This record gives sequence, C-alpha cells and structure tokens, in this order.
Amino acid sequence: MEEVHLKIDSKGGLYIPLHIREQVGDIVILKKTSRGFLISLGKHTDFLKEFRKTITSKPPRTGKPENWTPSKMKSIWRTP
Repeated sequence: MEEVHLKIDSKGGLYIPLHIREQVGDIVILKKTSRGFLISLGKHTDFLKEFRKTITSKPPRTGKPENWTPSKMKSIWRTP
C-alpha cells in the first residue's frame, strides 16, 4: 500500500498529487474511522436524473391534512 503525506494549504484545501488524482477521479469520500480518516472513491450521481426521480415520486403521506386556524399558525412564529 502506498503511503503519501498530504499538506493542507492556507485556505484549507488538501493537495492531492496528480498521480493519485488520476486514480481516484473527481469525487472522493472522506470518512472518519476509529483509526483516523479514510479517503475512498466516490461515485458521480446525475443531478438531473435524481431530481426528476424526486419530483415525479409520490410524497409519503402520514394521514389526512389538517387545516390550522390562523391563531394556531401564529403561535409557532418566533420573533427575534
């Protein structure tokens, strides 16, 4: 297993050498484990495909909608 020491720049970015970036691609997952942090390959998701799937699916319903009175709605408002 190859070990590489990485440096965080002044803006908080992590510099990953080119030969590693070419292997992992554009998306990675940084996961905290009991032994430290693990960088693994991420998968690219098609935003439009996921968006269409969301907007065309039926929303989950938990019961019959309840129409609140204006006074009940105002009771949950918070003013600073």
